[in-house]
Amino acid sequence: MTKPNDHLIRGNPADLGITVIGCSGTYSSADSSCSSYLVRTTSTTVLLDAGPGSSIELQRHVDLADVDAIIVSHEHPDHWTELPSLYHAYRFGLDRSHVRLYGTAGTRSLLDASVVEATERTFDWTTIDESSTLEVGDISFSFSLTDHPVETLAIRGEAGGMSVAYSADTGPAWSPERFGAPVDVLVYEASLSVDLEDQGIPHVSGRQAGERAAAAGVGHLVLTHVPPGEDPYERVAAASARFVGPIDAAVPGRTFSPVATSRRRSS
Repeated sequence: MTKPNDHLIRGNPADLGITVIGCSGTYSSADSSCSSYLVRTTSTTVLLDAGPGSSIELQRHVDLADVDAIIVSHEHPDHWTELPSLYHAYRFGLDRSHVRLYGTAGTRSLLDASVVEATERTFDWTTIDESSTLEVGDISFSFSLTDHPVETLAIRGEAGGMSVAYSADTGPAWSPERFGAPVDVLVYEASLSVDLEDQGIPHVSGRQAGERAAAAGVGHLVLTHVPPGEDPYERVAAASARFVGPIDAAVPGRTFSPVATSRRRSS
């Protein structure tokens, strides 16, 4: 387990990393907004998900004007409902238009119902699905359909031969093996305690996340989307029974980056 003050792991050719902006599951906690992550290289900045309240922490890490694109994994409100606030910032604060925004068809419908002019004046919307591929600056993105009640896309970004990925929300039928490509750092939801694994809830436990990350040969596992009031380090302990590589709990402000010289693949 990485120590809490080990803020940043560096050493890959593109300086690729993923920063936790918000990691609380279902609703914001006193310490974190809902799901939101920055994927960055030295030249490109992409926001994955925009959970409610996330623009506060986001602006501690990057100027909003420097965000090259936004990708939203699915339509559940804890993953996208900061978009109206970002629309106001871009339109009325920064006078910026043509911000690239990618998401599922269901997310587009809800955004249009909320702020119809957002995709007319400010965001350049593109609907994506599991077959989509994107190039944003020097980062290539691909997607995988997860095990969740609405269309939900896990997201993998690659630059400089290294990769980071984000599971979004998923039940146990999805595995990072579905990407069909290596994942050096995986931010994986672990909403459930182990005693809830067999209750038919469309999320996974730390233990299930650990099992699937190990099977996929993930290098570094970061557990996220733990509901407020529950202990993320219980999820880490459960995952460590199945996954022998580095494991961390997501914490707002922390950045995780692959290390090119020590890429690990478990079997």
